[in-house]
Amino acid sequence: MTLFKQIIIMIGVIFITLFVSTFFVSAENIRDYLNEQLSSHAQDAATSLGIALTSEISNNDIATLEVYTNAMFDSGYYKEIIIKDIDNKVLFEKKRPLVINNVPAWFVNLFPLQAPFQEAIVENGWQTVGTISIQSYPGFAYEQLWKNTLNTLQVYILVMFVILLITAFALNFLLKPLMAIREQANAICNREFPTINIKPKTIEFLQVVTALNIMSDKLKNIFSEQAKMTEDLQKQAFQDEVTGLSNRSIFIKQLKYFCQSENDTGGGCLIIMQLNDLVLINKQYGHLMGNNLLTELAELLNKFSENYPNALVARLSGSEFTLLIKSISPDLILALGDQLQQALLSIAQTLQLEDTDIAHIGIVTTHINQDMGNLLSEADMALRLAQQKGINAYHLYDNQQNKDFQVHGSEEWNKIIIEAIEKDWFQLYFQKTVDAGNNTVFQEILLRLNHQEQLISAGIFIPMAEHLQITRFIDRWVINHILTRIQSGADSIYCINLSRDTLQDPSFPVWLREQISGLSSKHQSQLVIEVPEYNVIKTLAEYKNLLMIMEPFACQFSIDHFGIGFASMSYLRDIKINFIKVHGSYASNIQDNNDIINYMRQIINTAHNLDIKIIAEGIEEEKDLHILKNMKLDYFQGYFIGKPEAIEQ
Repeated sequence: MTLFKQIIIMIGVIFITLFVSTFFVSAENIRDYLNEQLSSHAQDAATSLGIALTSEISNNDIATLEVYTNAMFDSGYYKEIIIKDIDNKVLFEKKRPLVINNVPAWFVNLFPLQAPFQEAIVENGWQTVGTISIQSYPGFAYEQLWKNTLNTLQVYILVMFVILLITAFALNFLLKPLMAIREQANAICNREFPTINIKPKTIEFLQVVTALNIMSDKLKNIFSEQAKMTEDLQKQAFQDEVTGLSNRSIFIKQLKYFCQSENDTGGGCLIIMQLNDLVLINKQYGHLMGNNLLTELAELLNKFSENYPNALVARLSGSEFTLLIKSISPDLILALGDQLQQALLSIAQTLQLEDTDIAHIGIVTTHINQDMGNLLSEADMALRLAQQKGINAYHLYDNQQNKDFQVHGSEEWNKIIIEAIEKDWFQLYFQKTVDAGNNTVFQEILLRLNHQEQLISAGIFIPMAEHLQITRFIDRWVINHILTRIQSGADSIYCINLSRDTLQDPSFPVWLREQISGLSSKHQSQLVIEVPEYNVIKTLAEYKNLLMIMEPFACQFSIDHFGIGFASMSYLRDIKINFIKVHGSYASNIQDNNDIINYMRQIINTAHNLDIKIIAEGIEEEKDLHILKNMKLDYFQGYFIGKPEAIEQ
């Protein structure tokens, strides 16, 4: 119960207590007064009637005596009149039954009035001739007592209402800081750190508000410092200082994870771009121009990587850059090479370099389970062949080991995917995520495409769907099927990945709200919405809008592939998510790199301070799992934990 209600109730109880006390004291006083009045009234009447009837009683004139007595009795103020002679013989008696109108019986029983008989001696000269006994009628006294009680109650109710109204307004004003304090405390629990701008008039409230504002500012600074420390640690260990790209150390680790992990990623390509003579450019134009050229090339590769999910860009050495696209259709690779070649010429002209031949590009296609050393050798071979071709040339080395499905053109892929959605050709798979006790926490949903009696991995058709901007339809298909499964009684928690195309669809949050609004809270909590960190950063406004619309519901949110870029962790303070899934390259062979261990510890501390659970993905060896458990991660996922398994349709 709120303090406001408690105070109002307390005031009401005080008024009721005062009324009951006052009522009983007042009623008792009035009753005593009325009893005295009834007694005095009866005595006066008996004396008056005795004087008036002296001769009639002496002469035993019953008829006249009855006339006088009836005249007095009919006034209604008497309950009983008895006239006796000297021998105590009743000469005349008149009675009226006690009938009390408009007064509750419980009130009469609670406050009984005693109307005594009053007696007067009738004398004729010095001789006593008889007696008259009269009892007043108490009905009018009861009515007067009840009326007085009602008037007192009305006055008390009116006064209590006025005082409660004044108290309510006063409390709203005085307790306004308390409401602000409550909202501030809730905000801090939700990883927000606001300050209260209200300055209470009450000294105690002012002191509390000031203390909470100081605490909120300190917590905000602690989080900001911790997030910055994590970012600085990541940048110092894994980021190139000039270009801001990943350095060779982290890229080689990510490339090794890509090549060794047991995933179903289809054919992609590895691009190596090498400046022709960075030393000559520095001598001829100065180091500033050299750095500008490096920055331009980094921005060029970053721009091209945005079109492909989970692409990796890095600076391998002083003059060498690389771009790993994990899945791309072969018909797009040559177009990509042409675009890069034209962009190199444009950069040379923009920087006004005399020699427009600034770099060459080697491209090699990738395939499942390819050896990293061979892949780098093939890329280097392609680079050397490109250097022999001409100005800003590129060369594509195709190892001819890609799946046949990857040779489909864009139009054919568009037709296959749309038809798969309409005819339910997709097959759902799940990969479990477990806690430290190896208990399954939730299942991550993966997709396969049944086409022409063969199963195509998501790593092949999803990149093409991204390119065609039709992944929003695939995502809705998955969500519909999972919700149907949940409603059918499945008790697992399912993690569904959303694409950038879906996040940028303005109708999606409303559609998702409509899909789950009819579900119970338990069923809603079985849905985990997961988005790669790269897409969160690129569509932060849309992602926040999705979180805001879904806030009333019990579904949970997760960020996938965390740490793959160099995004500031401060954005975590502004969004409410449940899980962070750290990119698998950090978990793979973690014991070999102290920088990664320190970085992981910082991520864990920062996330736990924000009440966010940490998931390590890509665990493929027991030694990695053991180290991660000791680092107090919350959940674990990878082929060592469990391989993807088909869900029965």
